Amino acid sequence: MIQIANILLTRKCNLSCSYCAISKNYEGMPEEYPSLSNYHMTEMNTEYVCTMLDVLKKHNPDIFVIFYGGEPMLRKDIVEIIKHSNDIDLNYTIITNNSDEVQKAILNLVNSVVVKGITSSVDPVIYDLHTDDDRYKKSILGFERLENLKKYVKDVVAEVTVTKDNVKHLYMLVSDLSKKGISSSITFIDISKNPYYDFSDVTDSESLIRPSEELHNQLESIKNDSSLDIHMKDELLPLLEKYCDSSYDCEIEKNVHNVTIDADGTLRLCLRIRGTKTAEKSILNYINSNGDIDKSLLENIKYDKDMYCRGCNWTCPIFSGLVENNPSMKDKLIHTDKRG
Repeated sequence: MIQIANILLTRKCNLSCSYCAISKNYEGMPEEYPSLSNYHMTEMNTEYVCTMLDVLKKHNPDIFVIFYGGEPMLRKDIVEIIKHSNDIDLNYTIITNNSDEVQKAILNLVNSVVVKGITSSVDPVIYDLHTDDDRYKKSILGFERLENLKKYVKDVVAEVTVTKDNVKHLYMLVSDLSKKGISSSITFIDISKNPYYDFSDVTDSESLIRPSEELHNQLESIKNDSSLDIHMKDELLPLLEKYCDSSYDCEIEKNVHNVTIDADGTLRLCLRIRGTKTAEKSILNYINSNGDIDKSLLENIKYDKDMYCRGCNWTCPIFSGLVENNPSMKDKLIHTDKRG
């Protein structure tokens, strides 16, 4: 059963971060991948998005949806999409870069409808004082703006991406976030292992975090601090440490617990990899109006995974895999109201 659905509402983005490939053509892009300009021309319309959400909800009433981009706040219909999500009682969060250019859209959204969850980047780099670094600036603003959004949004979440250079600050960051009432979702930097890994533009394996005493001590400090608000802390952290070298196998070819829908409505193998066989159909060709999955979904995912996947350390399928194997953990996926 699908526990988490990642939806790229758009591939458009107002930023051009060096480590991201999702909103640009990149060197070595496979010939069978369409030009990214096609995504901008054929994005799912509002009706399609809402129908897709209805189908996902029917498939699994407890499904958790993550609205990605590009930058989802660039969608002119974001208010309508979130209103519909609320109307069908969908569990969701919106991942935004929270930059200056989208503040007007965010304020319009939170003043128009109730928003269950908003997530933006706050990385440990903020303690390195690299004031000329875009990631530093985005993280500082993310911290401040998430705190301000608490009065509007049920659950504000910091997406904390850790690198080998700033892992020493991890405990300090999640502690400071928790004190402000901001949840942390921890992930480790991942790499693009072949041209089919089209989400990330990071290809250097030296960027990966490796097992170390420092890493272990940071994670142990977090696990032992009951005051910290971190998604699936006890279950996640041992697995992040185990697979920090990007060797995690999600096993979705055995049971599809995690799906990613591209901006044109086609299904990706996962957030990291578009795939070829899987992407031949739209999500509504794989899941019918009753919420039933067509058998071709598992077949096509297996084909693409065998062909292109070489492992990852992506937190999201770890979450969905844990819930799939232990349904009693599903409540840990749901973002609760922390406004007080």
